[in-house]
Amino acid sequence: MTDPSTVLPAIYSFPPLYTRQPNAIIRRQQIASWIDLVLAYCKSQNFWCMTLEGVPVDEYNKSRISIFINSEIQRSVPQVFVEEIWSKMCEEGKAMGTETGRKDSSQYYVLWRTLDSWASLVLQWFENSGKLNQVVTIYELAQGDETADWEFHGMPEPLLAHCIKPLCQRNRATLIKDERGKPVATKVV
Repeated sequence: MTDPSTVLPAIYSFPPLYTRQPNAIIRRQQIASWIDLVLAYCKSQNFWCMTLEGVPVDEYNKSRISIFINSEIQRSVPQVFVEEIWSKMCEEGKAMGTETGRKDSSQYYVLWRTLDSWASLVLQWFENSGKLNQVVTIYELAQGDETADWEFHGMPEPLLAHCIKPLCQRNRATLIKDERGKPVATKVV
């Protein structure tokens, strides 16, 4: 896993960024800067999920480097402020808890696009690949060879199913679920 300080802009090494600012106007900008950093880091490294502590969840790499800790400048974001950042990301639709139905979560999906934007990208893939009116498994969409060049390739299946829901709401897609109610396939029309 790449150390965040090597791929993020210079503001990541600005010490006051790591201290929750008391002035509300400055704090809003500070939170916006953190949101931009989290989104940029996850997009650049293709990370879809992070722990509450800011550690990317990646099954292939077991490193525990948190984006909220910068060892080069010996600074870290206090946990209370980290929770405030995640809360704002969720409020703005830039993150969502992986545990559905819970207000707080120990892991978050990071959305560098809106759900509608991801849905449009999935629809575009169906149109371009000639798969309209065909059942395609969520696994095929997330991991299949045909989607390898698409930005949503590698997305966790539960998140991908969630991204298809806007298409369902527009009557452009149907999610097919297994006996436990887990989405396993979709048909886009």
